[in-house]
Amino acid sequence: MAGDAIAEAVLATGFTGLTFAAVAGRLGVGQATLYRHAANRDELVRLGLDLALRRTKWPDLDGSWRPLLERWALASWHAWEAHPGAVLEATRGVIPASMIQLSDRVGVALVNRGFTPRNAVLAVDLVFDLVADSRRGVETLAGALEAEFLPVRQTMERHWSAHRDSTHGDSDHLGVDEVTAQLRDEMVRAIREEPVVWFRGKLRIVLTGIEQELAPGARP
Repeated sequence: MAGDAIAEAVLATGFTGLTFAAVAGRLGVGQATLYRHAANRDELVRLGLDLALRRTKWPDLDGSWRPLLERWALASWHAWEAHPGAVLEATRGVIPASMIQLSDRVGVALVNRGFTPRNAVLAVDLVFDLVADSRRGVETLAGALEAEFLPVRQTMERHWSAHRDSTHGDSDHLGVDEVTAQLRDEMVRAIREEPVVWFRGKLRIVLTGIEQELAPGARP
């Protein structure tokens, strides 16, 4: 049984709730047979992630470093978006070889543009950690709270809006001043906003920090 066949079955099954039984059933083999080709669930995940990343259409490495990093960050965002649950697996330490190779490619591109190897690694780590953390947050907010029976995002919006509208009450619903009210309005707006738009705002701040601290010509 080829590794890519197993990886195809993993992607078809999906990373959320991935089990040996589901992958074996999709392949039409017994779990014992599958265990001979993948020792544990992490190996199934690694095979699936590797194929997903190899199939992703990654941007070019042309031009100056800042638009290059921005292109790659957004491509990474959409790669995780295409495979729900994948980013949760990667951020717990299941890392396929293709992920390391992609990081190397971007790092080499930065070094070729004058970054030191250390600063290139730090820049790559900052940007792709931001992508992973943001996507993980999006997927968490898409889930449901057992006690609320509502998506987490909707529950958060309701709570922030309720506290925003409070003018008096007990310790759980204290009145707020106008500045706090404005802050809570902005939080509700952030919760409602398309996740990728909010992510782009964070990314601009990170890229500006890289420009000031790590890029060629930045202050020591």
